[in-house]
Amino acid sequence: GARSVELPTYAFQRQRYWLQLTGAVRSGAGYDVDSRFWDAVEREDVASLVGTLAMDDENGWSAVLPALSAWRRGLRTQSEVDRWRYRVSWKPLTDAAAAGVRLSGSWLVVVPSEGVDDTAVVDALAGRGAEVRRVVVEAGADRAGLFSDVGSVAGVVSLLALDEAAGVVATASLVQALGAAGVEAPLWCLTRGAVSVGRSDRLVSAVQAQTWGLGRVAALELPERWGGLVDLPEVWDERAMARLVGVLAGSGEDQVAVRSSGVFGRRLVRATAGNAESWTPSGTVLVTGGTGALGGRVARWLAGAGAGAGAGAGAERLVLTSRRGLDAPGAAELVAELSGLGVEVSAVACDAADRDALRVLLEAEAEGLTAVVHTAGVLDDGVLDALTPERFEGVLRAKATSALNLHELTGELGIELSA
Repeated sequence: GARSVELPTYAFQRQRYWLQLTGAVRSGAGYDVDSRFWDAVEREDVASLVGTLAMDDENGWSAVLPALSAWRRGLRTQSEVDRWRYRVSWKPLTDAAAAGVRLSGSWLVVVPSEGVDDTAVVDALAGRGAEVRRVVVEAGADRAGLFSDVGSVAGVVSLLALDEAAGVVATASLVQALGAAGVEAPLWCLTRGAVSVGRSDRLVSAVQAQTWGLGRVAALELPERWGGLVDLPEVWDERAMARLVGVLAGSGEDQVAVRSSGVFGRRLVRATAGNAESWTPSGTVLVTGGTGALGGRVARWLAGAGAGAGAGAGAERLVLTSRRGLDAPGAAELVAELSGLGVEVSAVACDAADRDALRVLLEAEAEGLTAVVHTAGVLDDGVLDALTPERFEGVLRAKATSALNLHELTGELGIELSA
């Protein structure tokens, strides 16, 4: 007699009316003493602290109390930040290559016109019950009419992400074209080497990794039309293809990596404080987009190594880059402010996406450079249906292309960075 019911459209809301006390409360008076002690420390109330401890001398506490109070506040703040920290983990799933897994209906396999061999995928789907229809996409072609007469479709498998020359834009255009044609079937995007499931699993394609970012957005904006992301191994053997079909047939997972050792599902798990390494800036630090809002905040932190640190406690020299350098709005004021903290500062006009210009800058700063903080970026938000190749180009150039340039050039020049 059981039946399904609709869940609320919001997350379950729980409100507790009882105070959440730690285990220390069980010690009774001991907890009260601890509470009063740390309360006095945080308020830097020497008189109250001395009274709590039944001491006569305030002079000793007057010297140490400010440092103890700052340590306590920092510990509390860090504890709060640690609760926000998450990381990606990959969980082994039940092998999806089980015998007897079948597909049904018509499946579209969308493939670029050159450079990608889809034979293994087509044969795997067709050999397990699917009626496969290949859709070949020419580079730069108008995709508006590609799916106008496809009829009823059970699923769509895209290999467009494997064409790194087209990049993530090709997949975004596919999402738009399917929507314009009214194709409601779930879209599955295949990549190869775009994610790493462990230390021994090498990440080989930063370009294809961008499709994973796009896919997670598509899952939120277009859940009724989204299937998922599947990262395949280098070798597409029969076992790998059987596992792929198992995922497509309905594994309940939408972010999957198929490997020779099995199938892995992407998970978000809490990261312990031990996963984070502390870092104290020193020497010369390069900040891309350093004259912008985010870059300015980072530069101030680098100059003082965090709140409460004195002048000279952070980096000795800061190089702040932007496309306009010292002519950028607020750049001169920021340089003056940082110089007042005892830090040598340079505001340099350099577009990090310009590989040649960035090389010249890095060669000039190579000797004392200890770290690079990449804050440069372009904000151009929009829903998937409103995105264009031009908008992708502007955003990716500032953030992704610049990051790749920094990564490759520092390696080529032998610059050893601590961050």
